[in-house]
Amino acid sequence: MNVIKKGGNWKAYLIIGIILLLLAAVYFTFFFYYKCDDLACFQAHQKECSKTKFVKDSEDTVWKYTIEGKEQGKCLINVETIMIKKGAIENQKLEGKSMDCLLPLASLSSPESDIERCHGELKEEMQNMIIQKLHSYIIENVEEIDEELEKLL
Repeated sequence: MNVIKKGGNWKAYLIIGIILLLLAAVYFTFFFYYKCDDLACFQAHQKECSKTKFVKDSEDTVWKYTIEGKEQGKCLINVETIMIKKGAIENQKLEGKSMDCLLPLASLSSPESDIERCHGELKEEMQNMIIQKLHSYIIENVEEIDEELEKLL
């Protein structure tokens, strides 16, 4: 009888081991992200487009980057503004907003440096702010603009 019990235990251990291996494979495939503490680390992972999280504390903004992986032959990076430290008070609207950016593989440029490659709420809000600033500039300088246009014609 003892031989049968011992023979049954190895099967249970084998099944538990297989389940643990499957759970580990699922975790590392879908949920695991490297965490970087500096820009050099992040750029190394960005070059390979491997899942990584990084918080970039620049002079005026705190950005959170999450490399999600490859999509459509490009590297998908989610960009979120954590905090605006400098600038006009209306810039505070950008906090907590995010956008997804598709960068060429092996690119080392900052995702927010070319928002034409991005889409999402953060991009839309940034564009709205640019349009509002341009509108204000035109209204404030309509006379000068009119004079310059008359010179050209």
